[in-house]
Amino acid sequence: MDSTWQQIEESLITLYDLDHNRAALAGNGTTPRDEAKRKLQEIRSGLSSASRESFVGPKLFLRVVGPGNRAYSGEWWFDAAVLDTLDAAHSRIFFSAADRKRALRDMLREALAVSSEWNPMTALWALELPPGQSLVGYSGPGTPQRLFANLPLTSEGNRMLAGRVRQIFFPVKNPLWVREYRDLSSPE
Repeated sequence: MDSTWQQIEESLITLYDLDHNRAALAGNGTTPRDEAKRKLQEIRSGLSSASRESFVGPKLFLRVVGPGNRAYSGEWWFDAAVLDTLDAAHSRIFFSAADRKRALRDMLREALAVSSEWNPMTALWALELPPGQSLVGYSGPGTPQRLFANLPLTSEGNRMLAGRVRQIFFPVKNPLWVREYRDLSSPE
């Protein structure tokens, strides 16, 4: 196993071996090592390669969420510059408010390769790293994913989402640095 992946696994084992995490895992019949291996598989399926990075604030990261997704404890984030680039590229095109949100959701879904079954993407949340504070994460280009994760590619309407945008997996962060950033839901 590549040393970065091994480093991620070891840090996850250390994290899951903390008393409160070990107790929660034991309630599910899982060990810290088993949970670390499961989480490592998730990370490997989401990043084509990974490197450890230490980020120093001020820095802004974003996360797309839906009603069933975890905003505060979510681990997957991307640099706010991705949103700025998408906003700037389409700022001169007239969209109604609902169409603008739909277009932004579609562009983010494609760029981040977020399956529609995982996340309806109704909001953006921000992780604001304060000036001078640091945070360790593992980053790399996102891997392509199916639009509908549980359907074969041969099903009508299913296709691969491009991904490739740099994403960051933060195993631990301060939840006080997380806040709602932008509503992406379309009015009914």
